[in-house]
Amino acid sequence: MKITDIQAFHTYSPISDWVFVRVETDQPGLVGWGECSLPGKPNALLGAVEDLKKLVVGADPTDTEWCWQRMYRHAFWRGGPIQIAALSGVDIALWDIRGKLAGQPVYKVMGGAVRDKIRLYANCGLSTDPEELRRRVRHAVSLGYTAVKFYPLPATNYVEGLSTLRQIVACCEAVRDEIGDERDFCLDFHGRMSAGLAVEVEAAIRHTKPLWIEEPVLPETPKALQRLAEKTVIPIALGERLFTRFAFREIFENEFATVIQPDVANAGGITEMMKIAAVAETYGVGVAPHNPNGPVQSIAGMHLAAALQNFVILEHRHEHHDFLEQLATNIPKVGADGYVGLPTGPGLDISVNEDFAHANAEGEWIPEAYREDGTIADW
Repeated sequence: MKITDIQAFHTYSPISDWVFVRVETDQPGLVGWGECSLPGKPNALLGAVEDLKKLVVGADPTDTEWCWQRMYRHAFWRGGPIQIAALSGVDIALWDIRGKLAGQPVYKVMGGAVRDKIRLYANCGLSTDPEELRRRVRHAVSLGYTAVKFYPLPATNYVEGLSTLRQIVACCEAVRDEIGDERDFCLDFHGRMSAGLAVEVEAAIRHTKPLWIEEPVLPETPKALQRLAEKTVIPIALGERLFTRFAFREIFENEFATVIQPDVANAGGITEMMKIAAVAETYGVGVAPHNPNGPVQSIAGMHLAAALQNFVILEHRHEHHDFLEQLATNIPKVGADGYVGLPTGPGLDISVNEDFAHANAEGEWIPEAYREDGTIADW
């Protein structure tokens, strides 16, 4: 059996742009689905997948390791978000094919499940308004989620005054009051803070007991991470903007994080996520896959969650289900206990409606943020 073609296409969702990959084989009807969404860069990804095609067309799709190594190493300027995301999309599709050939869910081919169900948390988005955050998390809880995440940080400067600090604290206190002690919340700061500001904010919100602070500083600032790791009480989570196990090495060796968040659609696909998670386990680090984009990424994350011993919790898009259900099959929903059951069908157990995707191929999504004085801020 051989790979005969690889096609990539994009669509604009109510959330952002998503890029899907379809790998075809010479076995009639046997195709694999992948996703390599990197919002804001769909055209670059389409070209990158096209570049990778010549490296694996003609290969056996079950040789996932060989295909991964050739896509990664047969590029003199290797690495970077575009290439690794494109590689990830192809790799996910190859695992989908492996599962379908075996007549088993992908996690069975990975070695089998180590849990019976998967805990999800709802991504409630960015707001600096405590009452708006109350409304959002109340809705998520009503759907069954027992954990939520939100972004209470404005577009900050290197230092901020007392009013900004009080605003962040008020948001955290409002959410804690809304969900009670029996549920959990996580914070995402999108790398917007300097080390000094991050230390100050962490100390101010400790009493609200978040599960973690995600990306408190930019991932390319290890000294800032070191300073924060030495002073923080709240666990640090990071990794959505790191690609392959090689980028995580410094994080593990310096014990910068309690939880890592590699993205299966960006960090190297299922093949690489298994390796990243295995190294993380040797350092006592948990894995909570980054999962904010399309449905193929989401279901791939669930197969990983089923199979990884050090899995913690999975990010989940809880809104726009009408759009998702038109775009793809078997869209999972959270249960009343905050969990979702394991996928049951062969492969990833999902397929994409290409006609619907193409019908929504026109749009624009540019992530931007500005400070109060008009300067460009980290988004």
